Order: sequence, then structure tokens, then C-alpha cells
Amino acid sequence: MELVIKDIKSAEDLKLFTGLAKRLGLKTAKLSEEEKEDAGLTIAINKARRSGYVSEDTVMATLHKIQGKK
Repeated sequence: MELVIKDIKSAEDLKLFTGLAKRLGLKTAKLSEEEKEDAGLTIAINKARRSGYVSEDTVMATLHKIQGKK
């Protein structure tokens, strides 16, 4: 199983994307802000496991990207 996370800004693009996913038989789900943060942390943790080190700046940049720079 593969997972794709896409941040879609406009309602029109969301409708187009989910319509295409449905037509292709793919599942979609809307993530809460907390779930987005968890996904970002998971990505950073997995990257650290592979590389051995992730800087604080990288972790914070990932979190800010996920949070939409609130």
C-alpha cells in the first residue's frame, strides 16, 4: 500500500482531485491539523532513521509546511 498526502488549497481543485481518485478507485481522506502534524513528524523521524541525523531546522521547516505556516 502506498500513501500520498497532497495539500490542496482551492475547493475547485479538491473537487477535481477527489473526483479523479474516485474514478480510479482510490481512497481519499481529509486530515485534521493534528494528523498533518503527526504525518510531518513521522516523515522527519523516518528520514532521521535513514540518514542518522535531521537538524532542528529541517524538523521545524517540515512542521511549518504542514501547518500551512500559521
